[in-house]
Amino acid sequence: MNRKQKIMAAAAGIVIALGIGTAAISSQNSSPVKGNGQLEELSPLEMKKFMKEDGTAFVMYSFDKDTRDVYMHEVKKVLKENDVDGKELNSDHPKYNHSKNQMYYGLEQYGDTLAVYKKGKMEQQIEFDEYDPSELENELSHFIETSKELYFEE
Repeated sequence: MNRKQKIMAAAAGIVIALGIGTAAISSQNSSPVKGNGQLEELSPLEMKKFMKEDGTAFVMYSFDKDTRDVYMHEVKKVLKENDVDGKELNSDHPKYNHSKNQMYYGLEQYGDTLAVYKKGKMEQQIEFDEYDPSELENELSHFIETSKELYFEE
């Protein structure tokens, strides 16, 4: 390898090292809940794995299948307005084991709620049925805004 090739190889190595360092720094500084308003339904085992490995998210736990669609619509709308994503565990999922409770899947929250988790620990939750349908959107928005300030902004 001649001198020019060695210089080029060294420069390439530096560029790669800088790129990796920048990516590591930017991933540490970004909020783990930033997003574009998606509510991702996870299978029960995917939720269990997520809570063990990361566990930082807004999580909707759906229990009543009759109200799930209404609550999902409200949650998705508010997630989108606040530029965050969320996860959902549906107790009506075919792989949900009803002989176990939601804690088996890593969740501490009540059914039909939206909760905020940081590193697998539930920080707070909001129960959907505590609010009139006309108030729910505003209460969810306030919950998400407050949670972002309390748990994710430095």
